[in-house]
Amino acid sequence: MQIQKDRHTENSILQNTNAFLGKVETGFLCLIIAMMIGLAILKIVMRYVFSASLLWSDMMLQHLTLWLCFFGAALATCERRHISIDVLSRILPGKITRWTNLVIDATALVVVAILAYYGFLFLGDEQTSEAVLIGSVPLWWAKTIIPYGFVLIGIHIVLQIGITLTQREDTPDTVEGEAD
Repeated sequence: MQIQKDRHTENSILQNTNAFLGKVETGFLCLIIAMMIGLAILKIVMRYVFSASLLWSDMMLQHLTLWLCFFGAALATCERRHISIDVLSRILPGKITRWTNLVIDATALVVVAILAYYGFLFLGDEQTSEAVLIGSVPLWWAKTIIPYGFVLIGIHIVLQIGITLTQREDTPDTVEGEAD
C-alpha cells in the first residue's frame, strides 16, 4: 500500500512539473505571437505611413517563427500530441501498449539528445560569426532556441517516461480531449 502511495505521489509531482512547463511554454507562445503581430503591424505602418522600412524585421520574423516552432513542439510533447503512430496502441492490449510507449519514448529521447548535441555544435559555430540581428545583438542569440528547444522537448519526454513508469497498471493513458 505504501509503495502505491509513493508511486502516486511521484506521478503527481511529475505530472505537475510537466503541466507547469506546459503553462510556461504557452505563455512564451502567446508572447512570441504578440511580438510577431506587433512587428508585422509596425512594418506596415513604417512602410505606408513613413515610407521607411525596418531592414531587420524580416530576419526577426524568421527567427521568431523558429522559436514559435520549438515552443510549439515542446508543448505538443508535453500534452502527448506530437506526431505518433498509434497503430500499436489500437491493436495491442493495454499492458503491452504501456511498454511499447516506453520503448517509443526512449527512442525519441535518444533522437532528441542527438539533435540537441548537434544543435549545440551548430550554436558554437554560430558564435564565431559577427552577424548581428538588431544593433549590437548577435544573431546567434536568436538561434539558441535550436539546442535548448531540443533539451526542453527531451525534458518533457523524460517526464512522460517517469509518468508512465509511476502510473498504476489499470490507469488509461489518454490525452485530454481524446475519445476514450
